[in-house]
Amino acid sequence: MTDDSAGWGGPQEYKDVFLRSARRAIQDLCERRGSDLESLTCEVVPDATGDVVVAATTVVLFRGRRCVFRQGIWPPSHPAATRAALYASVLEERLMTRVLPRLGDDASPVDL
Repeated sequence: MTDDSAGWGGPQEYKDVFLRSARRAIQDLCERRGSDLESLTCEVVPDATGDVVVAATTVVLFRGRRCVFRQGIWPPSHPAATRAALYASVLEERLMTRVLPRLGDDASPVDL
């Protein structure tokens, strides 16, 4: 299925809609969970077969730890706004289940 026939637009358009929606959802998450959004970015890269792949990366400060969450968003399986909501939900679940309060001086980031 090509990008146009799927109705998603191209990777750049999808990424732009995803970022707008994800930023709102993640900022809401941060307010509710007492964390700080440090960054939200998308990287467009070719995969091993030469197809375009887009990965979103979020960095948040949570429970005294710098947490990094990275997940592929293109090729799409859902509309961009829906994908952004799912992304934020998975991020929240991982923050709540995988991040322990910092003990000692361990400043290494937590990969979610």
